[in-house]
Amino acid sequence: MATRITVQPEFSAKSIKAKRTGNMRRKAWLTVFAASALFWVVVAFMIWRMWG
Repeated sequence: MATRITVQPEFSAKSIKAKRTGNMRRKAWLTVFAASALFWVVVAFMIWRMWG
């Protein structure tokens, strides 16, 4: 069985490109670093509790 996907020619004309600002990118990286730091703090706390 062959699956065929078709797209109407006017489909791309209606699409809207998302505009990303530098502020949004900075907040995204800050969120990534904060989540990573929180993860490692939790890991360190669990190890400390096991040894303590």
